[in-house]
Amino acid sequence: MTITRRALCTIAALGLAASPTWAQDWPAKQPIRIIVPYPAGGNADSAARAVAEAASANLKQTIIIDNRPGASSIIGTEAVGRAPADGYTIGVVSDSHAINHAMAKLPKAADVLGAKVPYDALKDFVPVSGMIIVPLVLVVNPKVPARTVKELVQLSKDSKSSGLNFGTMGTGSPWFIHMHQLRGLTKGEFVDVPYKGLAPAATDLLAGQIDTMVMPVHYAQQYIKAGKLVPIATLGAQRHPLLPDVPTVAESGYPGLAISNYLFFVAPAGTPPAIVEKLGREFNAALKQPAMKDKLGISGDPYPAESAELATRVRRDIETYGAVIQATIK
Repeated sequence: MTITRRALCTIAALGLAASPTWAQDWPAKQPIRIIVPYPAGGNADSAARAVAEAASANLKQTIIIDNRPGASSIIGTEAVGRAPADGYTIGVVSDSHAINHAMAKLPKAADVLGAKVPYDALKDFVPVSGMIIVPLVLVVNPKVPARTVKELVQLSKDSKSSGLNFGTMGTGSPWFIHMHQLRGLTKGEFVDVPYKGLAPAATDLLAGQIDTMVMPVHYAQQYIKAGKLVPIATLGAQRHPLLPDVPTVAESGYPGLAISNYLFFVAPAGTPPAIVEKLGREFNAALKQPAMKDKLGISGDPYPAESAELATRVRRDIETYGAVIQATIK
């Protein structure tokens, strides 16, 4: 009889659950490893290091960061899923976790993502805690004669150049999904211009090579203050404290859209619940420290969240993003 890896995880979890002493003794060895499927120096890496530093002090345990970027975060996330379910390997995932799961159903998913998705986002991982929330803002180059969402939509329809260009961070990226959600909601005639990252897209927006894009609030703020970009609307449910005078998309006349990027911690499926709970408690406590907001800087806002809440959010996003993917990627 062949026993699958998933079955082995289940058997292991049952055995570990029957031995509460083992879980209570955790952590009993050094170190805890956090796999970040993004390059060093980026938002995810910086935020993970800030949380790890604060949590390691409470756990009295060394926590190291292991950067494994590539293939739309698939390489690093696969490494987390294949790691022993003992609480010593944790991973960071983002919106892309749900997006990649939905994308995997497409015939050409591997071509778009750069690799096949060799895991199940729901079955092969268990959420541990939140990490950061990345609020978003719709911005335009100052030369674009629109200062509200309705004006921008009308301009896209009136444009003699067959619509306005908007930048995204590549097909299937969270920004691609969010901009297409916005286009679908407003019925604007925006032309997608894909980029390989936020920096090159922002460079072209600042230069006027593209007209508009969705950008993280913390990242955009420096350019907004300098008058190099104009904020049109934030995409969250409420206005953001950094941009208190900028209305939300809903306030701008298009209700039904309240989105942000987010990143959170996961463990391999089969990790004992007592360990997941302890890790989540320590990570969330670190995120609630008064100094954490400053430590995160432009990475985003602290996002303490429980495992069950995150599991619900991933399932919801798989359904929501899946609908956008089916409608936009053929």
